[in-house]
Amino acid sequence: MWRQELGKDPGSGVSVHDMRTGGQVKGWSPWAPDVGHAVVLMRMGGFRRHASGQDSFLDAAGGYVTSEGLEERFAYPSAGEIRYTWIALTPDAYDEHVAGVQGAPGWMLAISALLDLRHRELLSACRKGADPLEVGERVRSLLAALPPRTERPGPGAPPTTRVIHRRMALAVQEALSCGHLNDGAEDLARLVGASPKHVGRIFRHVTGRTISEYRNELRVRAVLEHLADGGAQLAELATMYGFADHAHLTRTVRKHLAETPSTLRARLDPGGL
Repeated sequence: MWRQELGKDPGSGVSVHDMRTGGQVKGWSPWAPDVGHAVVLMRMGGFRRHASGQDSFLDAAGGYVTSEGLEERFAYPSAGEIRYTWIALTPDAYDEHVAGVQGAPGWMLAISALLDLRHRELLSACRKGADPLEVGERVRSLLAALPPRTERPGPGAPPTTRVIHRRMALAVQEALSCGHLNDGAEDLARLVGASPKHVGRIFRHVTGRTISEYRNELRVRAVLEHLADGGAQLAELATMYGFADHAHLTRTVRKHLAETPSTLRARLDPGGL
């Protein structure tokens, strides 16, 4: 586990940490209490998390809220690198910005592309040396825009059916984040043992998005992570993430974020200005 504090505002009771890990052993970790109050936002890779009676898959389109002492465990389906942002909160900051507004700890977040961009702009500002007041303001703005719970219980669906549907959706999320991002509908359906039509219908019911929409969200998040690193060229990224060409990548990013990849690179790469 690699951890770096990027910025903090003691007056607001918040701090921002870049978290990276890789090479995890597969299988569930032992149950353990969390070490502090935090909002966790994913950026790359994925893992499963079990907390508050809920088994969820965390990928670059989501995150979660946790609190000190909450019992949880994790499983890592892939040995690839995982990156996420840990926004640590003092108990007072947690009560003010999260607990009293959004609900109980442990719940999952479905992060829109625009909110994810705000998250990455926070990281960029911290890496450029933002002062505590700016860090606090950006974190408070981000927390105020957090979405509600992502639970979508089917109306009238028996509990057993809901569990089965949720597991199928989690399996698709896991596949997309662990080496199958560019697979077609038939290949994904084969991985989870169902027909493409059935898998697509269940995934949309559980997540609120089609598999194609969700895949494109993950692709855009992956491109943003590379742009923030200042590394790969756009043509290389287009090939890497299954876009038809450089122009297709640009159109997709612009559709999600209303800006071109070149503009976003200048905004997110600390060394790009």
